[in-house]
Amino acid sequence: MHTTTKFIVVTFALAILPILAKAQTSYHVGAKPEMTLYGTSTLHDWTMTAHAFTATAQFTVTTDNQLTAISSLTVDVTVHNLKSDHSGMDDNAYEALKADHFKTIVFHLTSASVTSSGGNKYQIAAAGNLTIAGVTHAETLHATGVVNADGSISVSGSVPIKLSDFNIERPSFMLGTMKVGDAMTLNYSLIFVK
Repeated sequence: MHTTTKFIVVTFALAILPILAKAQTSYHVGAKPEMTLYGTSTLHDWTMTAHAFTATAQFTVTTDNQLTAISSLTVDVTVHNLKSDHSGMDDNAYEALKADHFKTIVFHLTSASVTSSGGNKYQIAAAGNLTIAGVTHAETLHATGVVNADGSISVSGSVPIKLSDFNIERPSFMLGTMKVGDAMTLNYSLIFVK
């Protein structure tokens, strides 16, 4: 092989190796995902939990299992999968969320930053568009990510949400004696697998 040709081959290999070592990989949500919506009312606090929903992501992980980037993330929750301990409350919540017309709550990533916390742990800031009841609002999800020994990636965190940001009328119960507060918190815990 000519010396110039060898030089070109070696240069190309050196340029392409870092790219190959940081390949983007598609992931989907694995077993036992959980999202819980925490809220308040004039009588007592309440929760609604979804154990069934879909989520897909593109993570960039190096060959030594270091998470370096997230290029896409979509989470899709069917409104009727949110359940509380009271079916009457569920029905009022579905009505307020306009579930007959807007059947899903969706988050689409627009950008993300990943910062190592040491070892296999990371701090993630995922900016994107959250759509609830047909209204889209920019939100940033702050999460902790962990690259597990089996290659799966655990992501957990919380995000504050206001019903008024999505033009949702606060549900009321018992002839108006109980009214849901505007501020809520959404906690999530997901394991992404290849």
